[in-house]
Amino acid sequence: MHFFRVVPTDGRPHAKNVELTFMGDSVGHWEGDALVIDTIGLREWTLDATTNPATRYHSDALHVIERIQYTDPMTASYRITLDDPKIFTAPWSQDFGMKLHPTWKLYEQVCEENNRCENGNCTDSDAQKSSK
Repeated sequence: MHFFRVVPTDGRPHAKNVELTFMGDSVGHWEGDALVIDTIGLREWTLDATTNPATRYHSDALHVIERIQYTDPMTASYRITLDDPKIFTAPWSQDFGMKLHPTWKLYEQVCEENNRCENGNCTDSDAQKSSK
């Protein structure tokens, strides 16, 4: 994906009068060895990129907390908590484990110009086909 975020970890608060964007306004801080990222100011958008038409949305009131922490030298835990009082009756969280794969090659994915996962039906890119 072509998206990245700059997450300040210098103790600054969220900007005042945040303009709503697709990536929102993120600030981070450390709690021990866990990086905690707090994001607000997200434009109302779909949470569901695999169905057409999309059926699950979040509102402009979405507040996201991400927590990333290494559990061993090759594994990080990632917890995301979503709180959107306009859509959900209560905040909810989901946990993921992320493994480091130092031998894997990273391939560019450009959804806007080269969407290979229309409605969740993914196909290999030319680069992936030639590496097999």
